[in-house]
Amino acid sequence: MNYDAIIIGSGAGRIHFRLNHHKAFLFSTLVLTLILQACRSNTTVASPAPINTAVVAPTAAMPPKIVGITPISFGSDVNIDQMNFVITGAIRPADGIVSTGSMFNAQPREYQQYVFVTLDVTCETATDQQCHLDLFKIKLLISDDVLKYPEWYISGVESILKDTDFQGGTTISGNIPFIVSVGDSGLRLIYESLSGDIFYFALP
Repeated sequence: MNYDAIIIGSGAGRIHFRLNHHKAFLFSTLVLTLILQACRSNTTVASPAPINTAVVAPTAAMPPKIVGITPISFGSDVNIDQMNFVITGAIRPADGIVSTGSMFNAQPREYQQYVFVTLDVTCETATDQQCHLDLFKIKLLISDDVLKYPEWYISGVESILKDTDFQGGTTISGNIPFIVSVGDSGLRLIYESLSGDIFYFALP
């Protein structure tokens, strides 16, 4: 019977086996299988790289500041929304006028005062059509970029300009009242047109 020598280890600790061909083949197969399993168990599978799901918040656009605009000079007229606007004067302080109108009119606080802006508006449409003056489109710009709305509730003062419809070819005139601080300067009247354009008027 043919035998093969199988040697495991090295040096003085070597172990010798004498096996026939059939047993040697089985033994070699077993050793190869153990080696392959050991290699598989040591194999590391790399995890996929994490997907970055962070959402970047959009940067809010800052609204444009209404500064540095060259205003329409005092006394000059401009056509807006089929109406012709011109500032003809300003009264400051106008506290006495408000007080005389009615004792129930709101009085300005300490270091504040009324200012009346005198405005003429002419309707430029045909005589059988009308224009509409909307005071909600009119504001006062203070030098530190603060917007003031007109004082709506003033009674007993006939010169106060109000929301109105008026015929083409006619002109309405009156005062628009605001409360400002005594030290406020560089005041400008603002009118926002139907198209969204903003017009600035210098005060005297």
